[in-house]
Amino acid sequence: MIAFEQTQQDVVEIKTEIKELKALLYQKVEAQIQTDDPLFIDGVERLSGYSKPTIYGFCQKNTIPHHKKNGRLFFFKSEIIDWIKEGKQKTINEIEADTDILFQKKSKSF
Repeated sequence: MIAFEQTQQDVVEIKTEIKELKALLYQKVEAQIQTDDPLFIDGVERLSGYSKPTIYGFCQKNTIPHHKKNGRLFFFKSEIIDWIKEGKQKTINEIEADTDILFQKKSKSF
């Protein structure tokens, strides 16, 4: 059985850790708000390396995250970066690891 004093110490430690986690989350949210100002198409062109006509084509096909307000296009840097990251190609090592896992699962089922 756990002593009451030990339980009190554990609760104090947990409260302290929760406060630290909250502080870190608030810092991250504030940093993201400050760096996530809307971009115009010129900013997306510089960030992505795509030409303006290509970006307009992506918008028309709804393949790039964008916002439209009163006929103007707006983009957010974090959304564009996430969109670019979605296209990550696996390395040969990652493909081999996935293949090994798949074969292990199949051999267990037999």
